[in-house]
Amino acid sequence: MIRTGDQYIAGLEAPREVYVGGERVEDVTKYPAFRRPLDSYARLYDLKHTAEFQDAMTYTENGDRFDLSYLVPTTHDQLRAKGLAYKTFSEASYGCLGRGPESMAALVAGLSVSADWFDQYEKDGGQKVTDYYNHVKDNDLFVTHALGNPQSDRSKPSHQQKNPYLHLRIKEKTSKGLIIRGAKQLATSAPFADEVLVFPNGRQFVPGDEAYCLCFSIPTTSPGLKLLCREPFVKEDNLNVYDQPLSSRYEEIDALLVFDDVLVPWDRVFFHSSKEAANNMRFMTAVASFAGHLSIQRAVVRSGLTVATAMALCDSVKTNVFPNVGEMLGRIAAMHKAAEALLYRAEEDPRVAEDGVYYLNADALTAHGLLFPDFYTAMLETIKRTGAAGLMLTPTSGEFRGEVADFANTYFAGAEGMPGEERVQVAKLAWDLAGGPIGQRLVHYERFYIGEPMFVASFFSRSVGLDDARQLLARLLEEGRKYLDEGFVSL
Repeated sequence: MIRTGDQYIAGLEAPREVYVGGERVEDVTKYPAFRRPLDSYARLYDLKHTAEFQDAMTYTENGDRFDLSYLVPTTHDQLRAKGLAYKTFSEASYGCLGRGPESMAALVAGLSVSADWFDQYEKDGGQKVTDYYNHVKDNDLFVTHALGNPQSDRSKPSHQQKNPYLHLRIKEKTSKGLIIRGAKQLATSAPFADEVLVFPNGRQFVPGDEAYCLCFSIPTTSPGLKLLCREPFVKEDNLNVYDQPLSSRYEEIDALLVFDDVLVPWDRVFFHSSKEAANNMRFMTAVASFAGHLSIQRAVVRSGLTVATAMALCDSVKTNVFPNVGEMLGRIAAMHKAAEALLYRAEEDPRVAEDGVYYLNADALTAHGLLFPDFYTAMLETIKRTGAAGLMLTPTSGEFRGEVADFANTYFAGAEGMPGEERVQVAKLAWDLAGGPIGQRLVHYERFYIGEPMFVASFFSRSVGLDDARQLLARLLEEGRKYLDEGFVSL
């Protein structure tokens, strides 16, 4: 099934322990800092019911309709269709919702593809994963995830922390399931989610860490689960889309999850107490590949918007006629096109597994994940450098509708007769992207959402496909050795 926005909101009315600023939020659907983001998520659910977008965002199976994010592609056309669905989702939020419901739907689909892998670490682990995939898909649930440990003493493994329950671990095994205690981070959109999936993120567990090696999922309404939210960047719900075009709608709340003796039923435990499983899950399953498809589409959508905004900002005051400004704009345009090219390579040169499942080109996907944060930072820096004081001195929409409207339109006017309210609108979007609270979070998110870049790059250096280049290197070195041998003989 596919839920409507109203059905999604109604599901969040069930009691859950959400805290902001030390105070409990009794009803997340009515909390001012949450209302606009919830509206944005609800809109994504509603789009799946529209005549314009339903075929692009959903698929049918046995007479029922599901979010296309759950589809396991077994043809190249299906892989392309998923890319179009992710592009459609991303464009609906201008690429500013990194953890919408479609994001984890993609990851859970990747989990299902790898279900058999779990059988070696947990009794009926594969069936549990498959059942969970069907449960989430059939009910069109919003899932978040938490992968990391609290940033305490990073020099010590989990079992050597002063508090043995600082990091999430097993406290007790019962006939009903695991009792767990401790914390996990960073759960984006946790107060807006129906479920939370917890699994290791590729960090190396060592002997003694067995009780910390866990993969499971539970509802966010589970007794004892507490969601401690960071301070909202946007605390009220009265912002407007002229003055804050992005911040007024797309504040994704991040949270620390505290498990205060929470019961995880056995049918939701996908593995536990295995260092091997914990250390290899990210690399031996399809979760990263499937989730990465959405991520690369979203990044390209937002980078295109960012470059177009930078160009519109410079055009509004005609600084784009200066060669130095044109060079900066050209370079970030090239970065966007490079990101597009990596997306194209990822989708059009896929890997087909033995079971017939189509995967994005892994090298292109990883290269994009490593390069894009620097691309995006350069794009935002270009907006700041070219916008200069024009980003800091902008009136509000009220000035263009109040007693000083004539002055505002006169003195904030752009080049070639561009009305002040139009130039200011571009400048406000540019600031929301490059300097506003949502924009600042997004640039940090791009840097770390795939994991610690150092570890990702290090792994990539060992796994990247360079067969042709290495053969070329071998041929060149062989020519040198042949010359050396023959030269000594001839002398």
